Order: sequence, then C-alpha cells, then structure tokens
Amino acid sequence: MPGEPTPIPPYAEDCLDVLSGTISPPEPGIDETTAKQVLVNEGFTKGDAKEALEVLEMRGYIYRVNSEIRITD
Repeated sequence: MPGEPTPIPPYAEDCLDVLSGTISPPEPGIDETTAKQVLVNEGFTKGDAKEALEVLEMRGYIYRVNSEIRITD
C-alpha cells in the first residue's frame, strides 16, 4: 500500500532502535563512524552494522547529510 514503510529485516530494525535511542534533539544526527561504533558497542558486528545502515538508507528509514546519519521522521 502506498505510503507505508517497506519492511526491514529484524537485525536492521534492532539497529534502528539503537540509533533512535542515540540520536536525539537538539542534535539532528550523528557521524557515520560514530553510528557504526555505537552499533558495535551494542553487540553488532562491524559487517552487520554496515549492512544495516545500508538497508535502512535504501528503504528510507535513515538518510545522510554529508557524513552524518539522520533518522527519517
């Protein structure tokens, strides 16, 4: 159905939950390197963190401004 988010794999959803708890106002986002490190600190492998960020971006859950990761409203 148009307008509904595209489903994402469970590991990507878990990564999005972690990032949602990390990125908060007044800062609109975090550096990509920091985002990957936060995910690794939460128990994800570097490969899973990188892949999750790619999946989240391709499906429209996050976007990048320069090297900063931001969560789509």
